[in-house]
Amino acid sequence: MTKAKLYILTFLVIAIVSTLASVGALHYFYINAKDALIEEKIQSGQREIRELGILLEQELLSGTPSAKVIDHLQQSILNTDIQSEFVCMYNTGGIELCHPNPALVGMRIETGNSSFSKAGNTQSFRNLLQNGQPASGIRTFPENMNRSSEIVSVYPVKGTNWMLASHANIKALQTQLDHLYQRFLTGSLLITIVLIGSCFWLIRIIYRKHEKEINIKISDLNDEINNLSIINRQLEVKQKNIVDSTPSKEENTRKRLITYEKDKIITIDTTEIVYIALNENVVSVLTFQGKTYTLNSTLDDLMKELDNVIYYRANRQYIVNINAIESIWIYGRNQLHIETRLKSQEPIIISKNKVSEFKKWLDR
Repeated sequence: MTKAKLYILTFLVIAIVSTLASVGALHYFYINAKDALIEEKIQSGQREIRELGILLEQELLSGTPSAKVIDHLQQSILNTDIQSEFVCMYNTGGIELCHPNPALVGMRIETGNSSFSKAGNTQSFRNLLQNGQPASGIRTFPENMNRSSEIVSVYPVKGTNWMLASHANIKALQTQLDHLYQRFLTGSLLITIVLIGSCFWLIRIIYRKHEKEINIKISDLNDEINNLSIINRQLEVKQKNIVDSTPSKEENTRKRLITYEKDKIITIDTTEIVYIALNENVVSVLTFQGKTYTLNSTLDDLMKELDNVIYYRANRQYIVNINAIESIWIYGRNQLHIETRLKSQEPIIISKNKVSEFKKWLDR
């Protein structure tokens, strides 16, 4: 490969890897930020109308007439921005009591006006108001209304049929988030370009600096390789002589486990074990074929007989096969959660006292 091709290939590899890593990471953070923003809007909406509801309840308890309380609320929200976030109030009959747009006050929410979804359950927004219960979810409008979906939270005011509601326009939130995403994307691409150029420049400098030394050493390396080949052949002969002269010994690790199914004797190859579990004083083994068998041995005895390089005693309940571990997660405070290819009935937890030992076992 010529120097020019090597430089071009290096540049392309760095450019592709850096760009994909930057865009992929940014997209990941964008998706998580979107979910977090929706959840934050739900919580902030719940908090806002709950606090507002408490204020209205206190006004009513102090003897303020209902009409005056409604008027106070209407004046406080009048002409607020309804394109992004706003607060309004209905009654359980679906009538708008307060709204930033005074023209909508007194209008009734009909059954087909919009739907409300929460955790996969959908009902009309009118029914939600009639229920008179606090709730949060997504409010969706029919296509002919030309309105984007909203994050809605409702809260009943005690002693009344009033339902406070907070609204957050999802399209407006999406626009803000997309604008922020584009700015971050532009910044990330600029940083990536700078990093690519810097890395390429540094690689050329380093390569040129060592190129002459490499050429000088090549001839010496050829001689050393020949000498090394001779030494390796001598080493192979020496090792063969040592192996031939060393008496063979039987391995002390078990290759199979034996169990019974009615009158049938069953052998289980230890390489097929996902984990061995202790549950209600019964020791059972799960295989990669998804079959479960009971054993008469204890976990302590089995651990002494199994290959400690492959099997690990995770806790009092489980012995796991390293080849069956699919993923390892952080669990609680300084603990680990092991997930096997075939899921266990109970979570397999490595306590914080055994985490260091477990990591050393993995790093063998």
